[in-house]
Amino acid sequence: MRAHTLGYHILLLAVFTTFAGAAVAEPLRLDEVVSSVERHFPLIDAARKDQRIADAELLAAQGAFDPAVRTRLDGAPLGYYQNGRFDLMLDAPTPLWGTSLFGGYRVSFGKFADYDGKLETNQYGELRAGISIPLLRNGATDRRRAGITRAQLGVPLSATGLKQAQLDAVRTASFRYFEWVATGQRLRVARRLLELAEARDVANEDRVRRGDLSRIDRVDNQRSMVSRRGAVVAAERALQAAAIELSIYLRDERGEPQLPDASRLPAELPPPEPTAEAPGPASSDTAASAALRNRPEVERLRLQREQLRIELDLAKNQTLPAIDLLAQVSQDFGPGSATRSPTVIEGGVSLDIPTLNRGARGRRQAAEAAMSRLDAQARLIRDRIRAELADVLSAIAAARQRVRIAQEEVRLAREVEEAERVRFSLGDGNILFVNLREQATVEAALREIDALLDYHRA
Repeated sequence: MRAHTLGYHILLLAVFTTFAGAAVAEPLRLDEVVSSVERHFPLIDAARKDQRIADAELLAAQGAFDPAVRTRLDGAPLGYYQNGRFDLMLDAPTPLWGTSLFGGYRVSFGKFADYDGKLETNQYGELRAGISIPLLRNGATDRRRAGITRAQLGVPLSATGLKQAQLDAVRTASFRYFEWVATGQRLRVARRLLELAEARDVANEDRVRRGDLSRIDRVDNQRSMVSRRGAVVAAERALQAAAIELSIYLRDERGEPQLPDASRLPAELPPPEPTAEAPGPASSDTAASAALRNRPEVERLRLQREQLRIELDLAKNQTLPAIDLLAQVSQDFGPGSATRSPTVIEGGVSLDIPTLNRGARGRRQAAEAAMSRLDAQARLIRDRIRAELADVLSAIAAARQRVRIAQEEVRLAREVEEAERVRFSLGDGNILFVNLREQATVEAALREIDALLDYHRA
């Protein structure tokens, strides 16, 4: 009695453990896979690194306007005119119409020849400051400002790369998820078919023993049972392959691939959403407009074209003559020559007229050709997006119809299958017809699974 009670408690514990494990293994949801992809998928991480690269390139381009400090120390320690000179110069380019500011300090000591008088300063040195303003070339734009603008556009351009990587990864992960669920459904269909044959074999054994059924009918059922076991093995292998594919997108907190357990398979593929069968022209046009606004390919080409426009504007500017206004003020301090003591203001104009200017003209032609190429690519992308959207809407509508037809076919096939099974159990029929009816039900169920899978893919 004590042993019987102990065995009963062990059985209860095993049942409780089984149900507890089943409660823990909740069905895997698509949003779990999508969340895992967005957080840990390597290609999305790589796209985020591209964003950091774009930010770094913008910082590097902004460095073109960093002030530059230059120093120079030289002199003549031997000779009749022994002297030394120290010069400190600060250059500060600005984004304001290409204007550059400069300032500096220089001091000299020793003896200078009369023809080197400009090198000599009063005892405490000379301070100077000046400005350079381009009027034509490098005025409206120059290489520094063009580089910054291109780098600024590179930041949202990298964001389109991230968005594209997210869309591609989430779409492919969704495919793999629904394929895994569908493969699990196919395995359940194969197991059900095998269970029917196994249960019938038990009944057939009694009928053969009673003489109610010929031995060859039982052998035929056993042949079918062996064949169905092979189908179950193939379906199990297909489920393992689908799980391995899904594990690329389903990752743990460390970012390592995680094989989904078969116990987490959902009970069924979700049915189609109850929406209109075929969208009208107005809704299709609205969807196309939204796609053209939101698809990253369109935005990427637009930003790339804007970068080329900046390069084209720069090339056009570089074909202009360079006319620069220069102004400088300087002041010497300390004892020294009276001629160097007054404040000196200088000004000038420099003119640089290009001759052939083939470099700038070549860059201009290259930019124009590249912009035309992007325009052609953009037209193709827009046409392809519209075609993809039309194809998807058509696929969704067709898949809904196929699901309805397949569901009706499954219902009728099961009704015929059950009737044939009853006839066989009553001795009116044979195992061949039962197998055919069961196989017809399986094929209808598989067509329903395929239709649901195609719907979710679309």
